[in-house]
Amino acid sequence: MIAELDAITEPAEQTRFALGALTAIGRLAVSGYTQSSIESLRLVLVAPLRERDARLGGLAMSEIMTRQLLHRHARPFALTLATLTLLLVANQALQWVPQLGERGASAATVAEVLLLSVPFTLALTVPMAVFLSVCWVFTRLGREGALGSTRGDFRRLVMPVVGAAAVVATLTLVLNTEVLPRTNTRLAAVLSGSESRPTDRTMTIGELRDAAQSARSAPGEEAVARAAAFEVEIQKRFALAAACMVLALAGASIVTRFPRGGMGLLIGGGTLVFAGYYAALVAGESLADQQLVAPGVAMWLANALLLAVALLLAWRPSRLQSDSGSDALTIEDPEAA
Repeated sequence: MIAELDAITEPAEQTRFALGALTAIGRLAVSGYTQSSIESLRLVLVAPLRERDARLGGLAMSEIMTRQLLHRHARPFALTLATLTLLLVANQALQWVPQLGERGASAATVAEVLLLSVPFTLALTVPMAVFLSVCWVFTRLGREGALGSTRGDFRRLVMPVVGAAAVVATLTLVLNTEVLPRTNTRLAAVLSGSESRPTDRTMTIGELRDAAQSARSAPGEEAVARAAAFEVEIQKRFALAAACMVLALAGASIVTRFPRGGMGLLIGGGTLVFAGYYAALVAGESLADQQLVAPGVAMWLANALLLAVALLLAWRPSRLQSDSGSDALTIEDPEAA
């Protein structure tokens, strides 16, 4: 540009050429600045909006997946709970109905006994139903290739299930601490035909604590044993409620670790877990009654052991893939499943 300016001999032409060059340079500068400004505004305004939309879309998808996942658990849980409860109530009926018949009890009395046996049966069947329903649904998810292959995928599926199990555990705790003592009191009265003496099974949590404190203040080994029995009953009611969450995590961990187990794993694993859990619970209660172990340790030992096994299995879940080889974490519509 300088060489071209030197080639012009007339001053007027040189002035016009210089002004034109300056104008062109100014336009280029303004154009570059404008593009830079637009790019900056896009980064400042548009990018956060896109990021927000992506984040909101991800949250919405996560909420949809959570609803679908919990929806898929609802029916197996209800069916399993109803089946197990009916089986155990029927087993109780085989023991009590003949005795009531010998006493000449009416059909209304027999029906009342069966209804009163439902609450303490639910205290046992609710944790079992939680475990079996989680195993069933996660087995289906494994066959559909929806479990993913990383611990992040596992957590995304397990956390809503454990959260729902926490709600069930809270309701079970209310059942164990408030409803069950009253129904047990009435059941004992109907079976005996008269008002029976209060026992640890017919007391509320407050009554159990008062009874334990009173027994501890009394002299003698028998009073100490009674206090231990009351403490065991208190801890057992809380431990059985918390078992819902532990069994939910255990069921998901077992199926994720052994995804090809199918019905064999569901039946065999369920039997093994239930037998081991309740054996540990009964053994702990026996040790606590003999004052060999503290009541709190004895009643929570089964939960602690099962939780340790569940966490060990969950730490390194087996790699699951769908038939197409995809590792994507997707959940089908429960209505179509």
